[in-house]
Amino acid sequence: MLVIGGGTFGLFTALTLADRGAEVILIDRGGVWREASSVNAGSLGVQNKLPALVPYTLWAWELWLGLEARLGCNLDVRRNGGYKVATTEDEAQRLKTVAAEQEARGLTVSHLCGDDIRREAPWLGDCVVAATYSPDDGYASPTLLGPALRRAVEDGGVTVVEHGDVVSLSAGSRPRVETSAGAFEADAVAITAGAWSGQLAMMVGAILPVTLDVNMVSVTERAPTTIPKIVTHARGILTLKQVANMSCLIGGGWQGIGTLSDSRKEIDYDQLVHNLRLAQRVIPGLARLNVVRSWAGYEGVTPDSLPYLGRLPGQPNVYCGACARGGFTLGPLMGRLLGELIADGITSRPIDLFDPGRFMSGH
Repeated sequence: MLVIGGGTFGLFTALTLADRGAEVILIDRGGVWREASSVNAGSLGVQNKLPALVPYTLWAWELWLGLEARLGCNLDVRRNGGYKVATTEDEAQRLKTVAAEQEARGLTVSHLCGDDIRREAPWLGDCVVAATYSPDDGYASPTLLGPALRRAVEDGGVTVVEHGDVVSLSAGSRPRVETSAGAFEADAVAITAGAWSGQLAMMVGAILPVTLDVNMVSVTERAPTTIPKIVTHARGILTLKQVANMSCLIGGGWQGIGTLSDSRKEIDYDQLVHNLRLAQRVIPGLARLNVVRSWAGYEGVTPDSLPYLGRLPGQPNVYCGACARGGFTLGPLMGRLLGELIADGITSRPIDLFDPGRFMSGH
């Protein structure tokens, strides 16, 4: 089996296949765990997911809670709850509507406003007019997970090939992949290359629309407890958390500058200022802290913000798992499901919603 892409989806897919006794080669265009998986803010949020993804996020949490034991190391996995906030009345109405849809799909949510917010979360700013709380939000460390996953797949017998930029991909009874690191054939190929997945799928005639986000994240100096729970925003424009080393991470999808063609990822400082100002309004305690570093990373996005997961149309031996909003959270589950599909022909959870061919005419 060949897995193209060494991020969250790819490593968990390779691990699942190896656990089932498959001979697996994992190929990455650069280095394993170098792109979106390594530069995201580590949120394991449920409230910031589309309602349709809530059951999958809760199923993913079941895997996250056993992952430290499975990999034999600390990953800073914390399921300590979180607030999703609104700062205008329009946002408050949106918050209420989305929370109702999420509750209908199994998420535990409580609704707060006014004095309830001040009493329960006095560290939130006065600009917060409404909030929802869920005990199911949390976070983990991408910095710790990447090396641990790599060790696990290599210990499981997976061959890891880095700096293997794909030149061509040919389908058939035994798909063939030609890369800058050599040519490979296998019984099946899994495309798990994030924002590059659409380009790879096109090599075998599959149209998988993917647009590129260049998300920015900032980290502050270490500080006393400032953000006791993770915080997200009704409009999806803010993620806040304080991690184990007591630094604070500030994200929310504010866009940097970059393209896939030249591998450029740069900070847009005008946008970054807006991100930081909103963060300080929502949590005033951040105003006293210095930002020590900001960075940008790619995220591939589908037209409906749902991942691609399944067999490519007309290609019995070529599969894809990529481009989930919140792919870090969903990665353990999505990788397991893709590995199950390839190895067993069936999955333990339904995946019809994620059909890679859903945007192809006539499919």
